[in-house]
Amino acid sequence: MKPYSVAFKHKMVERLIGADAPSAKQLSREVGIPQVSLSRWVREARTLPPVTSDKAGVRMRKWTVEQKVRILAEGAKLTGAQLTEFLEREHVRLAEYEHWRISLEEGGRAAALTTRRIRELERELARKEKALAEAAALLMLKKKVADLYPEDADESTDDENEKSSSQPSPKPRRRGRG
Repeated sequence: MKPYSVAFKHKMVERLIGADAPSAKQLSREVGIPQVSLSRWVREARTLPPVTSDKAGVRMRKWTVEQKVRILAEGAKLTGAQLTEFLEREHVRLAEYEHWRISLEEGGRAAALTTRRIRELERELARKEKALAEAAALLMLKKKVADLYPEDADESTDDENEKSSSQPSPKPRRRGRG
């Protein structure tokens, strides 16, 4: 497959999406490039983010959310040349329009995923809070039991009872002068 420059691909894409655009099949016959390649270039161009213009004095317009929503809603009803004319009247480049459309679609999926993740985290938090409350209750019970039945007193009493019952008590030694 022959490599084509980015500028050439851009020019072909502009011809395919511009006013009075020929079909990819017609342009393929005209320029001698496979129709599959032309169609792929258009698909790729639609997925690219908008590129700022290097022309002096031309600045990107700042669009409000309301303006984007209006343009996306009206543009969704149109196809082909109608869409191209509409975008030209609104001074919106096709790349911008496609970027907004894709962002909107992904935003919906992202919102659903975010909501699901929040629910999962809330369930996990509730489970851990329950486990923490249970552990705190067990610690309080253990402390109360320890206060009622001190371990040191129990052990020392048991040790003394065992010694006194199994061994005779030792006789005290007398110290003498030696």
